[in-house]
Amino acid sequence: MAISEQQRQKKLAKKKQKRAAAVKKSPVMSTSKAKPYAGFPIYECLIPTNLFIDGIGELVVTRRLPNGYIAMSAFVIDVFCLGVKDAMFRVLPEGDYVQGIRARMSEVNGRSFEALTPGCAKKLLDGLVDYAKGLGFAPHADYNNAKDLLAAPDADEACPVQYVYGKDGKPFYMNGPYESPAAIQRIIRTLTESCGEDGFDTLIGLSEGDEYDDD
Repeated sequence: MAISEQQRQKKLAKKKQKRAAAVKKSPVMSTSKAKPYAGFPIYECLIPTNLFIDGIGELVVTRRLPNGYIAMSAFVIDVFCLGVKDAMFRVLPEGDYVQGIRARMSEVNGRSFEALTPGCAKKLLDGLVDYAKGLGFAPHADYNNAKDLLAAPDADEACPVQYVYGKDGKPFYMNGPYESPAAIQRIIRTLTESCGEDGFDTLIGLSEGDEYDDD
């Protein structure tokens, strides 16, 4: 039986509706913006258990997407001094996140991680950025985008945790392995200007590629 033009148009319309529905369920993978993903359910928020003992670690915020992918914002944070040292946003398969990124984080010195609510993750980040700015340090350039994964009502829920930054009541600067001598001196100069010579503590180790002087 021949299909009338009207029936053919109806079938085409149904196909278009199905394709449109599929597009809505599947996020645009090429986007680099975090905010469009903020409305999806939280998958998990994690920080190292010893973050406030070691001073430096990751904060990872993830949301599960309808197609099984994970939207992830990850921050390298220094709660003793510098604030948000690095930040990024990614959309990736759940397996790549669980078996790749999260597994590698745990492999570093056999660290363990603890979960926190979106409200506590936002409170931790906001407070840390304010603390570091007060010392003269701005967050990483990608922070403003990555933090938008917390731009949702679930991140506005009250958090009972009181986060205290610094160490023993002072900023405490530990240099990273890739910070040059010039960068180290610049950070110390900034701390001296904001806190005074006795207002902060430091622990300066070798930078990447440096060698001990035998003399």
